[in-house]
Amino acid sequence: MAEIFYTSDVHTYYWDTDYIGETAMGGGYFKTARHFAPGALVIDGGDVLQGSPFAQRQYKEGFPHLIQAEAMNAAGVSVFVPGNHDFDFGSELFIRFVKALNATLVCANLTDRSGCITAEPYLIHTFPDGITIAVVAVVTDYVNVWETEEILGPLAISDSVEAARAAFAAVRSRHVDYTLLVYHGGYDDASHSKENRASELSSIGFDLLLTAHQHTVVHPHRLNGTLTLQAGSQARHYAHLRLDRDGITASVVQSGSGPVYEHAALSQVEERYTTRQQQLIRLLAVPIGRTESVLSDRSKLESALYGSSLADFFNAVQLRHTGSDISCVSLFNHPRSLGPVVTTGAVVAVYPFPNTLVVLRVDGMILKQALERCASYFEVEEGRAKISDRFLIPKVEHYNYDFYQNLIYTFDLRRSLGQRVVRLEFAGIDLLAHPGHQLTLTVNNYRATGTGGYGFFAECPVIAHYKSEVQDLILAEFEGQETVSRPPASTFSVVY
Repeated sequence: MAEIFYTSDVHTYYWDTDYIGETAMGGGYFKTARHFAPGALVIDGGDVLQGSPFAQRQYKEGFPHLIQAEAMNAAGVSVFVPGNHDFDFGSELFIRFVKALNATLVCANLTDRSGCITAEPYLIHTFPDGITIAVVAVVTDYVNVWETEEILGPLAISDSVEAARAAFAAVRSRHVDYTLLVYHGGYDDASHSKENRASELSSIGFDLLLTAHQHTVVHPHRLNGTLTLQAGSQARHYAHLRLDRDGITASVVQSGSGPVYEHAALSQVEERYTTRQQQLIRLLAVPIGRTESVLSDRSKLESALYGSSLADFFNAVQLRHTGSDISCVSLFNHPRSLGPVVTTGAVVAVYPFPNTLVVLRVDGMILKQALERCASYFEVEEGRAKISDRFLIPKVEHYNYDFYQNLIYTFDLRRSLGQRVVRLEFAGIDLLAHPGHQLTLTVNNYRATGTGGYGFFAECPVIAHYKSEVQDLILAEFEGQETVSRPPASTFSVVY
C-alpha cells in the first residue's frame, strides 16, 4: 500500500503536554509518530526547532542536543520541509540540524550559498507497490520579512510560486503517478500578502497540496482542482493519505486515533530526554512572585472592547524597558490570566513567543492607520459587537489586535471601515488634527515587520532594537519574589 503520513508545526512539542494545563493536551510527537506505519513515506512540513518551553531551554543552553533531529530520525521522516521559525536561531543551527537529519531537505525556493547543505527542489519516491510520486516543497516568502540578513546568513529564499511552478514543470517529464506540493504557508487571507499563497499554488496543477504555518486543522477539500489539507500544530493531529491507481484517500486524524506501531527507536529517544523534561516541568511550577491582583485577559471580545489588565502589564513592562512615548502589545489566541501566584510556567503561558522589542518613529497618520486596522477587528450585528471574520478565517488571528498605552482613542463601529477612529490623543495633542506630530512607539519584532495587516510599520524609521526577549523582561519583574502592582489602565473606548 502507498501511504503518506504528514505533520507540520510541531514546534518541539514532543510530550503530551502544552506545559500550561495539568492534563494531557492530546498530542505530542512521541505519541503521534507511533501512528506512522513502517514503510510509509513520512513528511514533516516545518517549524520544528522553535516553540515549546523545551525548545526555549535548548536555546538558552546553546542547543547542546538536537532532540528534534533525533525524534524525526527515529520516526522515519523521509522528507523535511523548513518552516519560517526553523530559521529563527540563525543559519548555523539550521545547517547543523539539517546535517543531523536522515531525511532529505526538500525546498525549491531555498539555496545555501555556502554550499554546506543542499535543498532539493523535489524528490521522486517509489512505493513498494510501484506507485511513484514527486514531492515538491516551498517555504513562505515571508521568511525574508521576518528574518534579517544577519540571521539568514548564506541562506536565501526566493519566490515560492515561481519556484514551485519551475519544479512542477521539471517533475512532469518524470512521468510519475502523482505530484505533491508541500507548502510551509497557508490559505490566503484578506490581506492577500505573500505570506500565505495556497490559492496561487493550487492553480499550478499539483494533485496534492499539503499546507502548514496557520496551526489550523483543515480537512481535505478541493482548491482550484487540487486536493489540499492542513494538519494543525503541536502534533495534536496528523494527515494520513493512501494512494492507489484509482485515486487518493486523505484524512486529518486526531492523535491517539488509528493503528499504533512499536517504533522502538522513538521510545529510546523519549527515554533519553524524559529526565530533562521532568526537570523542566518542576522548574516551571516553582513560584517566582505575586501580582497585587489578577492580570486578566477576559474573553477575546471583552478584552478588545473594554481593555485587559494583562495587556496593560505587558505595555508597562515594554515602556519601562525602552522609555518610548507609547507602546502597543497584542494578546495571544487563548485567553489567559496571570497571578496572584506567578510561576515561570504561568509567564510562558501568557507570553509564549521569543519576541524582542523595537522602537519605531511614527506620526499621527501612521497611528491612525494602525488603529483603523485594530478597529476592523469588530463587526456589529443586530446592535451587538462581535469579532469579524477578518480575524477568524482562514486563521484565527486575535494576536493581530493591538492594545495601546499612553494614547487616548475611540473606535466608532457605526462608521465604515477606515473611518472608525474618531478620537486619537497623546498628552493633550489631537493627533487627528495634527497627523504629522511624531512619537516613539515600542512594538515587538513581529509587528515591526509589518505583518498582520500593519505593512506601514515596516517603512517607519527604527530608533532602537533590543536583544532581550519580552518573556525574560516579564520574568525579571518578579525577581526576588516581588509583588507586582496593578498597571495603569489603557484609555480607549469602543462605541457601537
